[in-house]
Amino acid sequence: MNFDNIEDFGFDLKSFRNWCEYQSNMKSMPSSKIAFGRTHKWFGNEVILVHPAVIKKGHWDETVDRLGDYILPGWDCALLCHYRPGVGMKPHYDHSVFEPLVGLVNIGYATFRIGNQEHQLEDGQVIKFDSSILHELLPVVSERWSLSFRRIKPQFLRTYPTNNVCATKLKLIEN
Repeated sequence: MNFDNIEDFGFDLKSFRNWCEYQSNMKSMPSSKIAFGRTHKWFGNEVILVHPAVIKKGHWDETVDRLGDYILPGWDCALLCHYRPGVGMKPHYDHSVFEPLVGLVNIGYATFRIGNQEHQLEDGQVIKFDSSILHELLPVVSERWSLSFRRIKPQFLRTYPTNNVCATKLKLIEN
């Protein structure tokens, strides 16, 4: 895993935390057997994690766009997640629709386990990891946000014709 800090990319930690806290349209995943109790919002492409995955146009935000270009150039989707105390993610492998490399911004503190190694994630820390390795987020003890950037495997994408700024950069699939 690689470790950096969001400020290494020219982003102010306090401003980014405020940006996270002011996000609206956060959704829950009540049927998830892995991510219990968290809320989330997709940027770029929204990926509905069923088999086969359903991909549609997500939200667009300049902050996400710029940060993603630094952390994971060529990203297709970004997932903002909010975890309240006691919320985590059970051990899992990411959906097969994604390339394995994930770039993640951590806001708050968390214990992240990948394989048999535990990592204490610090506030503002940026990590990259292989999501094809079993990984989990232990239940957090205080509020935590994460913004994870992923690439979607090319065979799952097709061109989405629109004048939307986001779609000029990303290949999107319409409902």
